[in-house]
Amino acid sequence: GGRSETPRKDGAGGSGDLEVAVEGVSQRPSGEEEEEASEASEARQARTRGTGLRAGLRVLVELSDELELPAGSWRGGAAAEEKGASRAWKADTSMSDEPLNPMAGPKAGEDEERQETDEERLLDEIAEQKDLVDALTGNTREEFVRRALYEKKLGQLEFKYQLLVEKKCLARVLLKFQELYGDLYSEPCLICLDDTHVHASENLLEQFYCCGGFICKSCARDSRESGLGIGKCPLCRESLKNKTEAENAAQVMALAKRGVSWAQSDVGRCMIRGVRGFEKQAQTGLEWVNKAATQNSPSALHELSKIYRANTDLANLYSYGTNGFETDQDEAYFRVSVAFALDNTNQDAVVMLGSFHHLERVREPSPYLACYYVNIVACEDTTGAASYLYSLSLLRLAKHLHGNNITNGSNVLPAAFFWLRKSRDMGYKVGRETLKEWESFWQIHCANCAKKSQAGEKFKQCSKCKAQWYCSKECQVEAWRAGHKKDCKRAAILNFEDYLNAE
Repeated sequence: GGRSETPRKDGAGGSGDLEVAVEGVSQRPSGEEEEEASEASEARQARTRGTGLRAGLRVLVELSDELELPAGSWRGGAAAEEKGASRAWKADTSMSDEPLNPMAGPKAGEDEERQETDEERLLDEIAEQKDLVDALTGNTREEFVRRALYEKKLGQLEFKYQLLVEKKCLARVLLKFQELYGDLYSEPCLICLDDTHVHASENLLEQFYCCGGFICKSCARDSRESGLGIGKCPLCRESLKNKTEAENAAQVMALAKRGVSWAQSDVGRCMIRGVRGFEKQAQTGLEWVNKAATQNSPSALHELSKIYRANTDLANLYSYGTNGFETDQDEAYFRVSVAFALDNTNQDAVVMLGSFHHLERVREPSPYLACYYVNIVACEDTTGAASYLYSLSLLRLAKHLHGNNITNGSNVLPAAFFWLRKSRDMGYKVGRETLKEWESFWQIHCANCAKKSQAGEKFKQCSKCKAQWYCSKECQVEAWRAGHKKDCKRAAILNFEDYLNAE
């Protein structure tokens, strides 16, 4: 029926409030445990790719105790209650109202008009669905179940609307960036001669410190797969054998002084941190990053996003010495949005976008977009941090949609447990400890009738999702027929959009 989603810390009977569950599982380790967790995390990061991504996730997890939804947060419903609110949000983005695709030509105007029509239609549907939800004010079991179905439909509409607006905003961000820095630049790969947007993403290129040139990733991959490898630079024929740290630093600095954008970004990032043979000089490093950013270098754009986003919460992770910059959340969001618009495979940008919404660092934080972006990273998680964070994001979204009520057929706990166990299985300590807390609470509460077990009594665990416990076979069968079967089936769906829309 209508049950609350929360382990109560005071040990009182019944199910508590989802807020306690979310806040209680996201506390930062203290003392020796925190030091141990930090050392373990750093060791894992050294073994895996994407150090910036992993470090960013660790910070997000540490900050994830800020999970209260503020008044007026994304309910598409703010727009549904008054459509002008939605349009005000779009105007607030400081993005141009030009066509979505700057390269689309005359047809772009028609696409814009059609998209506006889609937004209006979705807002109408959201408003109607919200009225249906608000009309259901009863507190019987049947009313809880019925309202949950309407709330789920409302959530699907809200996400569809917000994702539509988000994609439109990303297109406008890119257009604004091009207005500031010019059109995207292309050069031919010197092997296959195909045009490559050299500034769109470093993932498209294989760059060489010797001469500063590049070939496309496709040609580099073909060379490796042929068994020949790349022993010499295919452009200047210099040997690519390993050099000392000092030699590499000298080469990349020479390229940076020649104006090679990716080299300028490398020099800047190394100076900011004082690594790879460079002395730590935060202000000088920032100047090099800015030079690269004016040439549309993706890595420089991402670095600026992190710098502009710097605050006391991130100081422990991103230590730049002297602050030669001012914090600016709007500029940070703009920069990371550009990085993602240029390369939607950039996981550093994805996790930062997710963090902006999860930690409410944007003007209109969205629990839907938090789940959407964090899920992208969680699906390729190797440390367990992203899976843990996605589990918390799902809980927050459930609170947004259903308040403190749990109903069979609309229960987020099986999915939240699924991702938490993935986090534990990857060796993530916080995920493991959180899972223990959740299991110790839920295994003494019947998921159907809310009965609490007596001392020594052991409830039956669902053999499929392993996230619900029952006081009797009758309660288990009743819950299964009432909708737990759907919750079990949905729990293992990896893609967030598929999960949200699953029956």
